[in-house]
Amino acid sequence: MLDHPVMLEASSAVSQLATSSSPGPHVEAITAEKQRLRGIWVPVVTPFKDGSLDVTALRHLAQQLVNSGVHGLVACSTTGEFGSLSTTEKLTIIEVLLEITDTQIPVLMGLNGFGTADLIQQANMLQQYDIFGFLMAPPPFVKPSQTGLIRHFNLVADSVNKPIVLYNVPSRCGVALELDTLKALAGHPHIIGLKESSGSLHNLVQAIAHTPLNVMCGDDALLLSAMQYGASGAISAAAHINTDVFVSIYELMHTGQLAAAKKHFTPYEQLIALLFRETNPAPLKALLAHQRLVEAELRLPLSNVSVALEKELVSTFEQLAQGSSTMR
Repeated sequence: MLDHPVMLEASSAVSQLATSSSPGPHVEAITAEKQRLRGIWVPVVTPFKDGSLDVTALRHLAQQLVNSGVHGLVACSTTGEFGSLSTTEKLTIIEVLLEITDTQIPVLMGLNGFGTADLIQQANMLQQYDIFGFLMAPPPFVKPSQTGLIRHFNLVADSVNKPIVLYNVPSRCGVALELDTLKALAGHPHIIGLKESSGSLHNLVQAIAHTPLNVMCGDDALLLSAMQYGASGAISAAAHINTDVFVSIYELMHTGQLAAAKKHFTPYEQLIALLFRETNPAPLKALLAHQRLVEAELRLPLSNVSVALEKELVSTFEQLAQGSSTMR
């Protein structure tokens, strides 16, 4: 943990940036980092036990993901229940993930909040860690205009020396990142990628075709289609389950072996649908708890899945396990 975290006063964070919009001397390094935004990345769930962060379970889960060949991890995302985490818990999570990955694979940090000044303040604290960069969605509930979003993301990008991956998830934020907005933001050298989670294959294809961003599929059900159209990979909550299968699917698609990838992916389509039938990450935690990897514990206002869905998840998972010898 940082001994002396750098904190900007919220009232001065934006005003300091108003006099300097230069992206700094890190453009070449960030361009090189863009090549690393590929493959299967997992937005890691946050394990809780008796109301507290379960560091032991987090460490074990992260190690399993790394051992399974995942290309990157995401900390404190939607799947990680970022809204219920304290600052101390967020710092502990990033420290654990960096310890486990040991610079071998990159780690993105969710940068979440309502106001631009607050996010700049967070970024200045967090970027001193050896993270790959930040995953940023539009501020929830605020519903800013597209002009406001452009100014918001550009100011945060000006304040950091690490890559930023945009996150288009209108169902959570109440506002979408429109194509013209993505085009404008892609001109900033620190903004290198997009997690496209609108549920629209059309939106994903348009972002790939009309921006230089590395587009990562954020809707697990669209993984094959997304990669056929040129997605760089996926940030996949479902890839917590049998991670090596998802990594294999990516590698097959990356080498043009569509038929083989489809053979691997098709058995998982039902499981993916079940994992998002109720609010993520409740179904995922239920299934991870079945595997004794984490407790099926969430923080309110999130609550555990229904008994019926839990039974269906476990049944589907066990059917996949029975057929795993032919899929792997």
